[in-house]
Amino acid sequence: MSDARAKRAPRESVQRGSGSVVTPEIMSATQAAAEPVAAAAGATAKAAREPGEAVRAASAAATDDLLAYSRQTWAAMSEAHAAAARGFEAMLGELSAFAKTEIAAATEGATALLGVKTLSEAVEVNLGYARRSFDAVVGSSAKLSEIGAKTASDACRPILSRLGESWKTLHFG
Repeated sequence: MSDARAKRAPRESVQRGSGSVVTPEIMSATQAAAEPVAAAAGATAKAAREPGEAVRAASAAATDDLLAYSRQTWAAMSEAHAAAARGFEAMLGELSAFAKTEIAAATEGATALLGVKTLSEAVEVNLGYARRSFDAVVGSSAKLSEIGAKTASDACRPILSRLGESWKTLHFG
């Protein structure tokens, strides 16, 4: 008994020359597979020719974004500054009106004190002046409080709206 194995038959070589059969389906599949490879090779070759172009483009886009953001921030800050200036102007107007009325009330009180003949009349004039002054201070402080709250709200609104837009862009953009 022989342990000799039989030789395999030699394989036929496949030639892609004129004798091979290539169907249109095989040709289109081959071309479709080759297109992305060729595009990637072209992009790689372009990047190799212009190595800093992608970096420059990304840098320019980042710079444009930063400039747009800073312009919007500057606009919000200037709006806030203008609102605060208007509010402080209103506060100063209220304070000057309060000071004028108090000076007039103090003058009237002093004139009335000059015309008193008894101590009880002097106390009565002084109490009247104190009541009017207290009422004026309470009324003026209420007005100043309203102006201050409105000023704070108006001054913060542009900044907070800008912050809200930035927050939406960061989380949902």
